[in-house]
Amino acid sequence: MSNTRPSTSPIARRARRQVPIITWLGIVGTAILAFAGLASTGVWGMLMMVALIVLPTMLYGVAFRRSTWLRMPRKRATAAIGAGIALAALIGSTSAYGATHPLPEAPAQLASVTAPSSTAHTKPTSSATPTSTVTHTPTPAPTPVVTTETVTETSRISFDSTTVESSTLARGTTSITTPGVRGVNTKTYVVTYSDGVETGRVLRSDRVTTPPVTQVTTVGTYVAPVAPAAPEAPTCTNGSYVNTTGTTVCRPEAASSAPAGATAKCGDGTYSFSQSRRGTCSSHGGVAVWL
Repeated sequence: MSNTRPSTSPIARRARRQVPIITWLGIVGTAILAFAGLASTGVWGMLMMVALIVLPTMLYGVAFRRSTWLRMPRKRATAAIGAGIALAALIGSTSAYGATHPLPEAPAQLASVTAPSSTAHTKPTSSATPTSTVTHTPTPAPTPVVTTETVTETSRISFDSTTVESSTLARGTTSITTPGVRGVNTKTYVVTYSDGVETGRVLRSDRVTTPPVTQVTTVGTYVAPVAPAAPEAPTCTNGSYVNTTGTTVCRPEAASSAPAGATAKCGDGTYSFSQSRRGTCSSHGGVAVWL
């Protein structure tokens, strides 16, 4: 199997080398603009773009007798024919584009003309004059301007109160240990306006932004104990004396039975009212019996 490549003729290689770079640039540029016209306005737009490029090039070749990038012969007759063809293509494509894309017509004002009418009671010698009435189309009302705005409103929340008891505070005494503070409630609305006049309001959020503080009042319950009453002075039949502690004590006395308040019976038969065991019945024969 042979790996030889097919040879290219010298004429084809020479023709390919003779195409200048300006011709390739013109062809590529024309193709890009043609595709742009095809994408935007269709086939007629593509033809218009090609004619707009070829026509000035042909006119330039006719004026200066140059082949330009189109590689046309330098004869003016040939260039003129090409320019005519390009001009005809431009006019034809423009007309076809205008036919397929008509411009919107302006709204015509409607007018109605009433037919002449004759008066019911007319004289035979007079003729009724025709009258015409032109009715104008009313101007449509302008479209209102609708806007929206976010509005925030706040309101106060009342606080609660509570009472606590304190055993260290005297009964009947009250004091506010925690002052009450009102809270804040915040509401957010979306307000709709039509030409500056409110036409609607929608609640978007409703929340407590600052909670209230409960007021605490302390009530005292402490009652001071009652001081004990001073003991009454004893009734002594044999007199009394004051002991070392400052207490008044009855002197020993003789009785048939132990009197009230007696603490010991002495050896000589008397009863002692001593508040201390030391020295009791010391002058009456000592303690015989402790009561």
